Amino acid sequence: MILIQQAYVSANPQRNAELEWVREANRMSGLFEHIEAVDPGGRRLTFADLMRMAESTFAGRPCVIANSDIAFDRSIRAVEPLMTDAAGPQMVVLSRWDDDTAPSMEGRIDQTDWGFYSHSQDAWAFVAGSLPAFEAGFRLGVPACESRLAFEAAAAGVAVVNPALSIRIRHHHASAIRTWRRSEAYRGPLLFPRLTTTDVGDRKAFILDRSRWPARKEVVSLLGDFAPLVRRASSP
Repeated sequence: MILIQQAYVSANPQRNAELEWVREANRMSGLFEHIEAVDPGGRRLTFADLMRMAESTFAGRPCVIANSDIAFDRSIRAVEPLMTDAAGPQMVVLSRWDDDTAPSMEGRIDQTDWGFYSHSQDAWAFVAGSLPAFEAGFRLGVPACESRLAFEAAAAGVAVVNPALSIRIRHHHASAIRTWRRSEAYRGPLLFPRLTTTDVGDRKAFILDRSRWPARKEVVSLLGDFAPLVRRASSP
């Protein structure tokens, strides 16, 4: 399994120390066959940048893209069998754990069955070259980037699953240093995959159309009932 992370260097010493600790922890873990630290050249990389690199360098191999402040434990090994599915292409997305109590609980609850549909994810796993083409030009670390990516993937026929109840990816950000503004958040259709264990079961998700997000208007639909939104998904 290949780990791909942006080799981000922060101007803040405290934040940079966190990132260096994560890089060393992942390197020493022995969980990955290879770790690719991608130099962004002073810019935020997009999912498309990293997916193209994975396909050109590691085609046919299981890859994990993760934010720079995410460290892994042995539970990540459970992700590999979930990257392929007989029904078609699949992408595993993972909500982070900030402590030992639960994954980051950002999202929406469906009060009809009390299912939780996750909004925030910090790692994305897939077999390089196995996914169909879809819009992925969303910059990592910008609010709602993962939800826009998930929508585009699902619209292209990819099953998006989030088994973060079983797989723990650890978020290290005690410094609370951030370089984005909420106004930069991606708009348009967003997909919230249901939070599950590795026994994925159903692949339910919520779609939120935030094309009119500044006016706080949104349209909610279940996965599979979002064809009208696909036509508006081409512009981030």
